[in-house]
Amino acid sequence: MPQTKADKILDIVLKKLDIENSSPGEKFKKIYQIFPELDKLNKTETFSVSTTGTITERICEWALMDALPTGYFRLTSNADKWLGDYCMLGTPFNIVISVKSYKVKERLLVSGSGSLLVPTVGWGFMDDPNEFKYERLKNYLYRGFIAIYMPKYTYDKIEENSKKLENTHKKKFIRPIERLVNDIKQASISKTFGEKKLIVVDPKNF
Repeated sequence: MPQTKADKILDIVLKKLDIENSSPGEKFKKIYQIFPELDKLNKTETFSVSTTGTITERICEWALMDALPTGYFRLTSNADKWLGDYCMLGTPFNIVISVKSYKVKERLLVSGSGSLLVPTVGWGFMDDPNEFKYERLKNYLYRGFIAIYMPKYTYDKIEENSKKLENTHKKKFIRPIERLVNDIKQASISKTFGEKKLIVVDPKNF
C-alpha cells in the first residue's frame, strides 16, 4: 500500500511518542496521547478532509488488526464505500464499521446497510456531543446500528439518556472509543468453514 499524506502524519506522531515499532494493539492503546499530537500538527498545517478521514481509518484498523486479525476486510469498492469502511466477518451476520472523523452530520446515519441483517458500528473522533441527543440516537437504532464509539471527553458530555440507551441486544449503545478492541474480543467466537477455522464476531454479543 503506497504511503499517503495521512500515513506520513501518523509516522511523525508515532515517532514523537516513541511507539512507531509497537504492535497495532499497543498503538491503539495510546489513542489519547495520539489525539493531542494530531491536533498540534493540524494547527500548523490544516489537514484536508480526506487526510483526516484516512488517519481515522488507520487508527480504527489498528484495533481490528489486534482484535480480529484474520476476520475483517476493508471495503474498497466505490460501489460499496457508502456502506462503511470495514466489514467484520460474523455469524450469523457480518458487521459493517463506518468510520467518521470529528463531525458526523448525516453521513454516519445514512451509512451501513440500514438493516440488522448486517448491523453497523459507528466509530470515530466525534467531538460534538450535540450530535448525539437521545431522540436523534434512536434513529440510528432504526437504521440497524448496534454501537457508536466516541472519545471519552465527548462521551462524558452527552445526555444521560443517551448514555443509558441500549441496542437491540440490551447492551450499551454509546461507548468510549477505546473499548472497541475489548468489545470485539468479547464478541468473538471460533467457527469452522470446511477445513478452515476462523475467529469471527457474533453481533448478538456486541
